[in-house]
Amino acid sequence: MHTLIEELTEVNKHLQQEVVELKQKEARLEKSVSLLRSILASTAYGIIAVSLEEDIVSCNQQFVQMWQIPNSLTISRNSFQCQAFFENQLKEPQLFRDSMWEMKCDCQSDRYDILELKDGRCFAQYSRPQRLDSKIIGRVWSIWDISELSQALEQSKQLGELRAQFLSMLSHQLRTPLNVISFSNSLLKRHIKEWTEEKTRPLLDRIQTSVEQISKMLDDILFLAKAEAAKLHFEAKPLNLVRLCDEIVAQIHTYSSQNRINFVSPACCFTAFIDKKLLEPILKNLLDNAIKYSPSGAEVDFQLSWEQETVIFQVTDSGIGIPAADQQRLFEPFYRGSNIANLPGTGLGLSIVKTLVDLHGGHIDMKSEVGVGTTVTIMLPFVK
Repeated sequence: MHTLIEELTEVNKHLQQEVVELKQKEARLEKSVSLLRSILASTAYGIIAVSLEEDIVSCNQQFVQMWQIPNSLTISRNSFQCQAFFENQLKEPQLFRDSMWEMKCDCQSDRYDILELKDGRCFAQYSRPQRLDSKIIGRVWSIWDISELSQALEQSKQLGELRAQFLSMLSHQLRTPLNVISFSNSLLKRHIKEWTEEKTRPLLDRIQTSVEQISKMLDDILFLAKAEAAKLHFEAKPLNLVRLCDEIVAQIHTYSSQNRINFVSPACCFTAFIDKKLLEPILKNLLDNAIKYSPSGAEVDFQLSWEQETVIFQVTDSGIGIPAADQQRLFEPFYRGSNIANLPGTGLGLSIVKTLVDLHGGHIDMKSEVGVGTTVTIMLPFVK
């Protein structure tokens, strides 16, 4: 009997040791499972796993949030309600159906798809078989939001098209003054010894005008590049706005005597804290455009006013006007109206204006009617 008790005691100790070891293994296993769940919950990807029996065995919270799945919906491959929920969000439901609902879990190939949602978002979806050792036990899908990347690629594509359009337009605009320079130079070389100064002077004037056109075009391109690269900084200083406007009008009258600018201001002096180097291009571009697109001899109205903490510049012409379809895009770089015919320009002027107005924290408004004219209003904040 004594021997039997000793044997039972020994067995009991052994069993207790095994129980302790099993509990330790269970604790380690629970910790591993907990760690795995924590990893899945922390990942930026949405993850969903499906067994060989095609049951959804797990999905992380990121998956639920990405798809904005309501708490009342049970995620199941066999649920018509669940399938309808996912497919109703997609532009191409069949693609999702083929890649997830109808794809065999024991398929050995990987699969990658782009899913476009009706709300504008874009998901990348990658799936591969889940293996335990060498045996396939199900399938795992990883889904991540690539909306920003997709938008960046689209913007890059649009930028590429815009650059191509600009280069084409720039080549066309440069060709005209370059042809004038080339033709005038050719005539001068051929007849320089026999022609009088009276005959050569017009050719020299044409060359000078063409060089100035090219220089202005290059200056606009460089100025816009600096503004868009944030290399121009807003530095407000006391500025007599009435005097500045008078000076700009006088400068324009020196090279454009066929159109008169009528400048009106409620006072002879008004000082505000505004950045002169950014304000001058705004006003010059607006006035140059008003003259360029107006008939010869037509007058341009230029008005300066202010109210509370806003200074207002308004330029009104009686020119060709801007078609309604073009008005929304005129502030885009290199875009030009559809009714400008052969009038020279790069389409950069209004883009420069808009960029500089934004640097001031201001607002720009345009009203135009084809054949009647255009009014552009600039509103800028100032400090007295």
